[in-house]
Amino acid sequence: MDWKDIHKGKKIEGYWWSKDNPQYPMPVPNVLTPEEAKEIYGLMVEKQNKAEIIHYFGMSTSRITGEMLGCEEYYTDEWIWTQDFGPHYVLKHLVRPSDEFLRYIGYLK
Repeated sequence: MDWKDIHKGKKIEGYWWSKDNPQYPMPVPNVLTPEEAKEIYGLMVEKQNKAEIIHYFGMSTSRITGEMLGCEEYYTDEWIWTQDFGPHYVLKHLVRPSDEFLRYIGYLK
């Protein structure tokens, strides 16, 4: 099964703009408070503990700092998100996930 098959029909979170993928947004840092980020990250970890993990060759690059990040994704029946979305973007840089993803993890009702 290839990348497109795995992603087919799933909602995607934590994918950012690149020259190859201009349809994705750029992350906006410093939107959350540290307390909000910790709460959101905790809810993400609960979902991650029940998710499948896909490993890829090659690393992703932070769209905020340029540093090299991970090469894994979490996926469930509904969603796929990158392994670095929670720790790097949400916790470290206070990037706010989409409302739809926040509802999925139980942060918004």
